[in-house]
Amino acid sequence: MKIGIYANLYRDAGGKVTRGLYDELKNAGVEVLLSDELRSLGLDGEYFSRMALAGESDVVVVLGGDGTILRIAKECARQGAKLFSVNLGHRGFLAEAEKPGFVSDIIGSVIRGEYILDTRSFLEAKSKGNKFYALNEVVVARGTRTRVVKSEVRVNGALVDKYISDGIIVSTPTGSTAYNLSAGGPIIAPDVEAFVITPISPHSLHSRPIVVNNGSEIWLEVLNAEPHAHLNIDGEDVLNLADGDSVSVTRSDLKIGFVRLKDYNYYERLLEKMRYWNEIDKN
Repeated sequence: MKIGIYANLYRDAGGKVTRGLYDELKNAGVEVLLSDELRSLGLDGEYFSRMALAGESDVVVVLGGDGTILRIAKECARQGAKLFSVNLGHRGFLAEAEKPGFVSDIIGSVIRGEYILDTRSFLEAKSKGNKFYALNEVVVARGTRTRVVKSEVRVNGALVDKYISDGIIVSTPTGSTAYNLSAGGPIIAPDVEAFVITPISPHSLHSRPIVVNNGSEIWLEVLNAEPHAHLNIDGEDVLNLADGDSVSVTRSDLKIGFVRLKDYNYYERLLEKMRYWNEIDKN
């Protein structure tokens, strides 16, 4: 088995967790591959770009938060690598393990193949001749000035609504616990074949999130924005959108397999995280 390590060294100060994982895997006789970002640790191994790391690895172990996962998830999906994540961030809903003490017990289960695969789909967004993939969400958001964006949303050609808001979120079930949740949208279980469309701070009481089948085509058009709107993919601004520009959002054929231990339970994880977030918010 080949296991790649992709770590956020901002979260892993001094590389302590990364070094521990590397040593444990080497001692277990596993071939270890390293991402280019880890060169500063001086580990004795071969280094790869994100795409090459995903292409050469059977499983990529990600050390960091949800943002770190999102940065390499598309590469893993394209290359067919499984992804196992250890949360070194704050919320870490996508992660399987939470503590640095995971190495001996949990990674051992991965090496022995004692796990289940949690498969998640991506969104495909097309705009202005560009194509993007999102594991969490596609967002059309207002520009840099503190003015709202006027937009129109259609599903399979049928008008859903015309919104005056700070933006529109189209989220997968995976992303329903991210920006969508913060904007008042519902949580969608990962095995539900649906997307959720959520307006951000709408200026109308009737404007509410709506859940649609994930076989639908969602059409977002910017009617008016000052000076422009932003197309945001999984937290990253990728395009400016002028009046009349549109975004088509559909389900992608791209999928990522998250390695989960056999006792993984989505609803237990959800409850645990929601309780944790509540305590953090109180402080």
